Amino acid sequence: MKKSYWLAVQIVTALVLLSVLFVGCGKKEVSSAGGVISDVAMSASVDGDDRPLGPTDVFAADTRTIYCSFKVSNFPLSAAMSAKLMYVGGEAQDTLGENYVLGEQIGTMGREGGGRTSIVWLRSSMINDVWPKGDYKVVLSVQGEEKASASFKVQ
Repeated sequence: MKKSYWLAVQIVTALVLLSVLFVGCGKKEVSSAGGVISDVAMSASVDGDDRPLGPTDVFAADTRTIYCSFKVSNFPLSAAMSAKLMYVGGEAQDTLGENYVLGEQIGTMGREGGGRTSIVWLRSSMINDVWPKGDYKVVLSVQGEEKASASFKVQ
C-alpha cells in the first residue's frame, strides 16, 4: 500500500510539472505596456540617424517626401507597429471625407529596447501627385494600441 501511494504521488507530481511546463512554454502575447514612443517630429528629410532635419508642422503641397521621426523605448523585439497617415480634412474633404486613412505602414520592432526611427510617405502616392491641402495626422500604434500621434498641415 505504501509503495502504490508513493507511485500515485509521483505520477500526480509529474503530471502537474508537465502541465506547468506546457503552459509556461506556450506562445506568449507580446505586450506594449511598458513601451513608449516619444520625440515625434515631422520633417521633409532626416539624417542618417533618423533625426528630423528642419522639423515643421506645415508643408507645401508639392513637398516630395514627408517624414515622421520618433524614438521608441522599451518595446520587445517582436512587437507589431503601425503608422497610419490620415487626412483629417481640408480641400479634398468632399472627395475623401474626414479622417480618411491615406496609407498605413506595418512592421515589427527591429531593435531590442529601442532607438530612433522614421516613416516616410511619398508625394507620388498622393492624388494627382500632390498633397491635398488640409490637416493631417499620423497615428503610431504598437500591438494595436495607440502610443503617439503628430498633426501637420499642407498649404
